[in-house]
Amino acid sequence: MKLLDRYISEVMRRLPAKERDDIGRELWSTMEDLLPAGYSEKEERELLMKFGDPAVLAGKYRTQPTHLIGPRLFDIYLTLLKIIIPIVVTVVLVILIITTIFSGAGEASVISVIVGLIGDLILAAIDVVVNVFFWVTAVFVIIEWVDRTNREAGKPSIEFPEKGWTPDELKASKDIPKKKAIARSEPAFDLIWIALWLSIYFNADKLVGIYEEGSSGLEMITPVFNQSVLLSYWPIVLLVVILQVVMDVWKWMRRRWDIKLATLNLVVNALSAVAFLLIFRDSEIFAEGFLAWLEALFGSLSALNWVVGGIIVAVVLFAVIDTINGFWRAAIREEASEQSWKRGQGSDY
Repeated sequence: MKLLDRYISEVMRRLPAKERDDIGRELWSTMEDLLPAGYSEKEERELLMKFGDPAVLAGKYRTQPTHLIGPRLFDIYLTLLKIIIPIVVTVVLVILIITTIFSGAGEASVISVIVGLIGDLILAAIDVVVNVFFWVTAVFVIIEWVDRTNREAGKPSIEFPEKGWTPDELKASKDIPKKKAIARSEPAFDLIWIALWLSIYFNADKLVGIYEEGSSGLEMITPVFNQSVLLSYWPIVLLVVILQVVMDVWKWMRRRWDIKLATLNLVVNALSAVAFLLIFRDSEIFAEGFLAWLEALFGSLSALNWVVGGIIVAVVLFAVIDTINGFWRAAIREEASEQSWKRGQGSDY
């Protein structure tokens, strides 16, 4: 596909759907008139450099009202919101999970801690989104007002530093298939999940146990795990966490699956399964009080062996399925998008 096609596609996807075809045909016609017959890629590049960043050009074409933010700033405004909100929400929620579980460990049951934590997470996420949206919008409203005032007074407009756009960026511009794409929410939820389980891991003896109704509510009568044995596996647990964080950062930056990412996912899943097997195959992982409670309740510990075996099989099966899914998504080919405004016009391309 020609650079011209990709450039127009980048402009069109930033415009309202009802305006895309008309503006696309108009822009295509204008550009072709400016190019000689049988033009080369070099001449395409020179023309596109004159037109500049497609995001900026789209802002000039946009006629739909953009509320408080004008078309010249609207793309920058949206881009910042899409970057800042997920990052701030993820950081705030991870910190909230860690501080809540570490500070509340031993004071309440794991169920009450998690239920309370879920409510706090929802409120914190809403508060962060509202605040970030308000302050970013307020800053851009002020910039828009100053810029408009300057232009009305005959002063130069506010200029933003450009990222140095070149037509080379269009060569990598392809439609990412839905199954191959990675949503911003995927690595964010992964990090939140890691923070939750890591916090519980270091406080298992204070949170995970057998609870009975006491004079002041639910009281732990015995923890499930032997904490000293559980913590003896912290090196491999932290290694898995570090690799998972690296993978999530990679997902955030790449936004699509590839073979390298799928391979890292294989390593993380393999290490996670090994860590789980090592921990739960340790004969001393469960607290003596918990084993005595189970034996008094059921008469033997055979049921525990079946439960642990079932969980191990489920974890390994999940790791295998997730690994296969990663390689499958990485293998999906990306295809350049077709331009609807050129169909039926007899253009040879």
